[in-house]
Amino acid sequence: MVKPAVQEAMSAAVPLGYEEMLTELEAIVADAEARLAEEEAAA
Repeated sequence: MVKPAVQEAMSAAVPLGYEEMLTELEAIVADAEARLAEEEAAA
């Protein structure tokens, strides 16, 4: 169960940080894909 204060902070941060969050996720995915490609090449 999420604490109400945490939930409020999260929902309050969504409109402001949505683009930043997407950019962050895209960077994480790109990094993971690059790592997978390296592992496959090394295997």
